[in-house]
This record gives sequence, structure tokens and C-alpha cells, in this order.
Amino acid sequence: MRLIVGLIHSTRLVIEAVHNTISDLNNPFEIINLLDEGLLRCLKNKENARIYQRMSEMVKKLQEDGADLIIVTCSSLSPYVNELRTIAKVPIIKIDEPMIEWAVINHSKIGVVMTNPTTAEPTKNLIAEVARRLNKEVTVNSHLCAEAFNRLNQGDSKGHDDLVVDAVQSLLHEVDVVLLAQISIARIIDRVDIKVRDRVLSSLDFIGSKIMG
Repeated sequence: MRLIVGLIHSTRLVIEAVHNTISDLNNPFEIINLLDEGLLRCLKNKENARIYQRMSEMVKKLQEDGADLIIVTCSSLSPYVNELRTIAKVPIIKIDEPMIEWAVINHSKIGVVMTNPTTAEPTKNLIAEVARRLNKEVTVNSHLCAEAFNRLNQGDSKGHDDLVVDAVQSLLHEVDVVLLAQISIARIIDRVDIKVRDRVLSSLDFIGSKIMG
């Protein structure tokens, strides 16, 4: 019997990467993608009630379509998942939670690189939440590359990637590992110095084990 995985997206930039990661797993998954780019505008305007309502409707649709589990692929939306879990009939996974759990278990100094300002607070809070649950003390050093986000929105992918790589390389001098807080920047891993590449983590590297487990 095929497992049906429902994906909730807030940007089309991550659909292919997540879809391909799950498709490459050694299991016959069926994938349903739902995209609502209006969620990003709601996040910018801090319309919490509207975000929850729209995400609740997406969860309901995926359940009606037979989803066995749901993954929210936007890190900025992770704060809403805890409440959604109370009404959902299937498990809901925060895309970056498996990565953060691994980092907290194995390291004490964690760096985070992000480009979208709406990601900063949710990621910081999720790391703190995981650390409390695991009874582990960690220090977090975050770097927001807001200019990289602006360049990507202007179509300057190379300029975006250059800034993110520079931020990662700099942060690696201060921490044990660097977490890429958004799937949209995961592609820069291949540009990181091969000597330290294993210290740069993307949620795509961990989501498969969460699904299979």
C-alpha cells in the first residue's frame, strides 16, 4: 500500500526540491503538493488568525485526499503546527524539526543562516523548544542575510547564493554546525568548502529518515 504524503508550501521555490527528495526514497510514496503563496503576505503582516485558518483548510483538504502524513515545508510556519496537530487526524511534521533535533543532540554551538526575516523568530523558538524537550543546553548564533533575500526576489540568484555562502563560511569559525533555515537556500551546500561541508546541514538531509521512521 502506497503511503500518501501531503506537502504544504508557501512558495513555489521549494516544491521541486522537497518533491524530489521524497521521491528518491526507497519507498513507493504518492505526493500531494498544496501551495498558498498568500501565506507569506500574511506572515509579513502578522495575520496569525488568518494564517491558522488557511493552513487548517489545507490540512483538511489533504486529509480528505487520503494523506497519511503532512509536512509543512515553510520554516516560518512552524509555530502554527503545534496547534494544527491538535485538530489533525494524521501526523504533521515541521520540515526543519528533524534537522534541529539531530543538531541539538550532537552539538552545543549551533549556527543558523536564513534569508527571509520571517524565519528568524520561528527557528530560534523551535531550537529552544527542542533543547528543552531533550534537556540540552545549546548556544545559537543566527545570521540573517536580508540582502540575499532581496536579490533573489529581484532574480539575482548568483548574488543571493554568494551572500549566503559567505555567511555560512564566516559562521563556521564560531560554531560546531550551521543549519540552513530554509529549503530555498539548501542548494548552496555544494558551493561550501568540501573540508567543512559535513558541518552545513539542510532539512532535506533529515526529512527522509523522519518519514521512513
